[in-house]
Amino acid sequence: MRSTSATKQPRKIEGSGKRRDQFLAVFLRHLKICHLDTNEKLLVIGGSWQDAELLISAGFNDITLSNFQLELGEDARSNLRVKVKVLAIDAEQVDFPDDSFDCIFAHEVLHHCRSPHAALCEMLRVARKHVVVLEPNDSVLMRLLTRAGFSFPYEIFSVVYHGCESGGVRDSCIPNFIYRWSANELRKTVSSYLAEYDFRAHAYPYWDFNVDEQELSMRKETRIGAITSVLGAKTFLAVLRTFQIVLNGVPILRRQGNKFFCCIEKTADLRPWLTRVDGKIKFNLRSLPEPE
Repeated sequence: MRSTSATKQPRKIEGSGKRRDQFLAVFLRHLKICHLDTNEKLLVIGGSWQDAELLISAGFNDITLSNFQLELGEDARSNLRVKVKVLAIDAEQVDFPDDSFDCIFAHEVLHHCRSPHAALCEMLRVARKHVVVLEPNDSVLMRLLTRAGFSFPYEIFSVVYHGCESGGVRDSCIPNFIYRWSANELRKTVSSYLAEYDFRAHAYPYWDFNVDEQELSMRKETRIGAITSVLGAKTFLAVLRTFQIVLNGVPILRRQGNKFFCCIEKTADLRPWLTRVDGKIKFNLRSLPEPE
């Protein structure tokens, strides 16, 4: 059973002050919509102990936590009420056979990869039922904000926060490009990889200004620094949180948000033009329309 107070608990990403309560609320809302079973065997790609804590709060109890480099502190493990397995895994080359886990979960990981699409395809390969991702959202408004200097296309802040030694592309000191996703981009990628099978994609863009005062002070590459120097960080954050509530309350504005949640459901249903013969997939000639 998942905790009924889960959505009220502030969640923070390891090594930063980012909250996860908004994401957890979105995730819990989509468990039923996406037919996610909390008894599923779940692999976390690029994970932290905060990922494990969030997933346990959501009701999952069979969790394998993985990261590019296995440098997850052990202190947090003892505080978890569920035993979590830990592995070192490269997101772009997952060392597991096809369909090894029921569900693959990645929270803001793909845009740190050399090829976000390759990492997503690896997740699709290893997952038997579901792939759940949270990534930056690609929208008209986010493009305008970037052009206006209120957002930056490279994640310089993350590298600065990690002492200029990690936090970038493949957890290196090189700031990664912030690859933004849309429902159309995701469906094209999944359709290319799962060419044989039908699938369902549940996309949900939304706003989540999950920053704190320390992170704001490090964002020197945007115009936000000039604004906070006038308003003050606390006032600016209060304004952001108010805007977040208002924007998420209007569907057309919510879809322009900075975050992109998606759950992909794999199915065993072949495309209409395919059939299975003696255990092998064949082109179905009978699916062609009769000539007039």
